[in-house]
Amino acid sequence: MDQATIVSYALGYIAVAIAVFLMFLPALAILGLLLIGAGAVQVIVLLINALTVGLYRAVHRMYHHLLDRWQSGHGGRLAAH
Repeated sequence: MDQATIVSYALGYIAVAIAVFLMFLPALAILGLLLIGAGAVQVIVLLINALTVGLYRAVHRMYHHLLDRWQSGHGGRLAAH
């Protein structure tokens, strides 16, 4: 084999590789968009989870604060107002 044949085969392989990449480019783009969308959904779920935990802790703290005030303020008995 001479040098021109080797170069032409190499260029042919490179052209086929580029053509295959271009054929699969739409599928790769869709896959990339799906990955970006899944990441955005994960971030939204993380924020909702953090908000829920924060609200739960705030309500829990408020409940215990009110319970402590109710129990300590009147000696454990209800008072008439």
